[in-house]
Amino acid sequence: MSGQGRSNRWTLEEARAKLDDLFAAARSSGPQLVADPQNNGTFTVSFSSTEPKPSTVKFLLDDSAD
Repeated sequence: MSGQGRSNRWTLEEARAKLDDLFAAARSSGPQLVADPQNNGTFTVSFSSTEPKPSTVKFLLDDSAD
């Protein structure tokens, strides 16, 4: 159950073996779910950018100045 492309679900073994792929999938495709059947749960791996988001107001004001 690879987290790349068709699904966002991973087994714990896949996540351990392909950690770089798991992080890449979270970055490009959104949250990835890693099943932990021993503890009846799921880990959610997600990516949050540390870059500030551009201002919508500034974008709209700059666009209307043209």
